[in-house]
Amino acid sequence: MKMGVGAAMTVLNAEASAAQTTTPRAAVVTRSGWKNDAGRASGNGPMDDTTRLIVRYVSSFSEANLTDPLAGALGDTMLDAVSCIISGFESEPARICARLARTTQSTLQSTVLGYGLTTSPELAAFANGCMLRHADFNDLGPGGHVSDILSGILAVGEAFHSTGPQMLAAVALGYEIAGALTAACSNGDQGWDGPFEGPATAMAIGKLMGLNEDQLANALSLTLVPHMPMKVSHAGALSHWKGCHSSEAVRCAVFSTLLAREGMTGPAQPFEGRQGLFDHIGPFKELHLPAASPDGRMVVQRMSFKRFPSEGSTQSILELIPQIRAWTRAGDISSIYVQLPRDGWQETADPPKWDPRNRETADHSMPYVIAVALIDGDVYLESFTPKRIQDPAVRRLMERITVGPDPGLTCQ
Repeated sequence: MKMGVGAAMTVLNAEASAAQTTTPRAAVVTRSGWKNDAGRASGNGPMDDTTRLIVRYVSSFSEANLTDPLAGALGDTMLDAVSCIISGFESEPARICARLARTTQSTLQSTVLGYGLTTSPELAAFANGCMLRHADFNDLGPGGHVSDILSGILAVGEAFHSTGPQMLAAVALGYEIAGALTAACSNGDQGWDGPFEGPATAMAIGKLMGLNEDQLANALSLTLVPHMPMKVSHAGALSHWKGCHSSEAVRCAVFSTLLAREGMTGPAQPFEGRQGLFDHIGPFKELHLPAASPDGRMVVQRMSFKRFPSEGSTQSILELIPQIRAWTRAGDISSIYVQLPRDGWQETADPPKWDPRNRETADHSMPYVIAVALIDGDVYLESFTPKRIQDPAVRRLMERITVGPDPGLTCQ
């Protein structure tokens, strides 16, 4: 008996079936018996174990976790982030974001920093986050550039009139989620670009909104499932999006968490369900919350701060430049050979990095930052003006630089 298109139903005569002398090949079938007893809003299904672990940790986290050493680390992080926002304030991406934010008003008001305007929390988070990341100057550590999440926390904290201790606890919590998820990702990011900044933001701001565990689970799912950023943002000749991609993840998290607060449900098992995250990147190693650390420090206490406003793998090489300049001049150098881990080589030394035409490509160009540092003695914000990027002396020195991958090196 045909049922619709591409489906069929067969009704067997019981007596005839019992009389068969051959046993048909076993078939996989489904039948009644499964019960949805999760008790979640709108009949949503049960959480997967990973979601449940995360939301229970978020619910249990409180301002009591703010020890004096942790508060000190949070102060350092906030100071670094504000400095980064100032450094990106007058950039073209920031101006674009401010113009867009001006078109939207909301009963939940958040400020676009430095521009004297208020807008919706998600657009303020996006605009402020673009300023924060523009100069590639913000922190590095377990979970990557985790301070990217701060623009969302600041926007929601303002809109919901959160207290200072509540904000600091949310920041510490967001860092912990980002670090734990990154550490648990057994196969690396698999070509995704900071996939856990959004979920970390959602959990931090969900805490500020006072969401229950069911709402937190929905916020987590609604943030993760529709928004997995591709790492092509960091490949080849770079665009404005290099400094904005994390802000988009944060903006999505703010929007998704507000949806969850209003009652929207998301896929019940975003990590472990069929076609969920684990089917795309492989299962997690054991997820530790709080994120495991031999010395007991939280993730925000283990972050480092950049000395130079350029890509992470350039930092250690740039620190060696003063030693090189102590015994030679840039004009006397005939050749330079740099060895990098494969990932760092692909990101900072693919062919377009030998002809940067904007700040985004230049601060991710290993030959460019080495050449500028050898000539000027330092790399700072003014190293990435259009005039400096096109400087003939810099370009001539870049031609003497060769970069190759070394399989024996890692980014750790």
